[in-house]
Amino acid sequence: MSSINSQFWPLFFLFFLAWQLPRGVFTCTPADRSALSGFSDSIDAGIAAWPGGGGGAVNSSSDCCRWPGVHCRLFGASELRVVRLDLAGRGLAGGLNLQGGSLARLEKLSFLNLSLNSLHGPIPPELLLRMPRLRVLDLSHNSFTGELGDAAASSDPGYSELVHLDVSFNSLSVLRDGVFRRLPRLRNFSAESNLLAGTVPHTLSSCSELEHLNMENNSLHGALDLNFTRLPRLRAVRLGWNLLRGRIPASLSHCRHLRVVNLRRNFLSGQVPSAFRRLQSLAFFNVGNNSITGIAQALQVLQDCRALSVLILTMNFHGEEMPAGGDGGDTGGVRGFPRLQLLGIASCALRGAVPPWLRVSAHLTVLDLSWNRLTGTVPPWLGGFDALYRIDLSGNALTGDIPLALTRLKSLAAGDDMKASQQKLRLSDYGVRLYNWHVDRGELWYDANIPPSLDLSQNGLAGAIPPEIGDMRQLNILNLSCNALSGPIPATLASLASLQALDLSHNELAGEIPASLTGLTFLSCFDVSYNRLRGVIPNVSQFSTFPCSSFAGNPGLHGEYCDGDALGRVGTGANGWWSYDTVGEIFDRAAVFAGFCRWSGCHGTVCLCDVAVSKDFAG
Repeated sequence: MSSINSQFWPLFFLFFLAWQLPRGVFTCTPADRSALSGFSDSIDAGIAAWPGGGGGAVNSSSDCCRWPGVHCRLFGASELRVVRLDLAGRGLAGGLNLQGGSLARLEKLSFLNLSLNSLHGPIPPELLLRMPRLRVLDLSHNSFTGELGDAAASSDPGYSELVHLDVSFNSLSVLRDGVFRRLPRLRNFSAESNLLAGTVPHTLSSCSELEHLNMENNSLHGALDLNFTRLPRLRAVRLGWNLLRGRIPASLSHCRHLRVVNLRRNFLSGQVPSAFRRLQSLAFFNVGNNSITGIAQALQVLQDCRALSVLILTMNFHGEEMPAGGDGGDTGGVRGFPRLQLLGIASCALRGAVPPWLRVSAHLTVLDLSWNRLTGTVPPWLGGFDALYRIDLSGNALTGDIPLALTRLKSLAAGDDMKASQQKLRLSDYGVRLYNWHVDRGELWYDANIPPSLDLSQNGLAGAIPPEIGDMRQLNILNLSCNALSGPIPATLASLASLQALDLSHNELAGEIPASLTGLTFLSCFDVSYNRLRGVIPNVSQFSTFPCSSFAGNPGLHGEYCDGDALGRVGTGANGWWSYDTVGEIFDRAAVFAGFCRWSGCHGTVCLCDVAVSKDFAG
């Protein structure tokens, strides 16, 4: 026993001494401190949060491992070295002039984040090619200009260990081909939202480990002739909002792990390659707003992509026939998409009916077939989906009544307890941002669920609004405008406690505005103009904020502030205001609306208020 104690106590004593050592006994090396000071000096305005960042001298005993944004790791027994610099959003401003290789002297640095600052000027070549251990470089959301990889860097014989490179949201204009030959380990590359022109660099195919490629929202042009057969690990390709022409490359089918393809808003033509049916991991496919042809071919191919959850084909196939479906055998019919959650085939001027093969998509949450030339009735079977919470069939030529079955959609009629458990689709799961349209700034980020809504506007629907529509208690937006609906406004609409926008304009509705609607406390948009309504306009709660134009065209209405000439002439219903032949060309449906909009005579639109309605999924 005494032998054990004699061995234990010395160990305990050493542990006790180590515990009592001051925390500052290990400090960063003088070389790293000097390199960081040099880096701060290389920024025009310095790094104010660091010692000496305001222009003073750096104390030689200052532990740089304690400086804001600096992370160190112990190497060996006592050497603390800088391994990470996270200076995102630190207010750094000015040019980045890395003289004397300040950062290159940080021999252990593997992570550098300078995003969300106000840095400008060219990106120093040494950041890309002369940092021996750097694996993550994030320069996004700055104001860098010029080239990514200058001529000298492109001919540099060295190789980089970079795995992640993000230069998105800057003002870069050129991508040097040669720089990608020096990045053999690159897995993630993002240059979204720059000023890049020219073609997609063919040398990207030399980055054989590439998994994520994002060059959206630039001015890249020409054919997409990247050799995708050399990128077997590719999982996501995002080249939307460019000027690309030609066909969708069939070589993408060799990327067996491909999960996201976003080529929206280009000038691509031709058909969806038949080889795409091999993409069994494909979950998100968006080629909206191109000039793709052959909708039957596209659906027949893509239905074999068993993981497909989001399919956006908006603004293609102009004037073609919507495939009605079939057994998928020798006749080449469309069987359907069992795992589909979101389908957008809007603004294609497609003929036919709402396709019955949709019934196979039991997990469907969002359906947009708006601005086509679909005829027939609204299918009652649409009410049989458990998860469907956004339906947009506006701008077609559908007739008949609003089917009662539609009011039984479980996801819209559910109570709050069920709503909390619903797994609603988030496009951000696929790395896709939702946008809102803003008149002054063009686009703003919008990261929220697509709001529950029912839009049957701009059709030829007739009959009464079913009172049971009040059971759709999760609705945020209800638009039944520009139809031929008659009868009273159901008082049961007051049960739609979450309703933010209600448009019943340009119909043949009669009777009074139910006083119970004043209890809709979230209602910010309301329009019943151009009907045959009469009685008093409520002037309490939200109704006191609505303009007189929301009640115009109903001479039988009167109110404290809206009366007489302010209410205009009687409405003529849908038949007198809407011509189907021209309605499909009014809007670029892929544009994103920032508000619920009031139709002016069913020809054009005026934004009325800011209800969060995203149309990004439409292309």
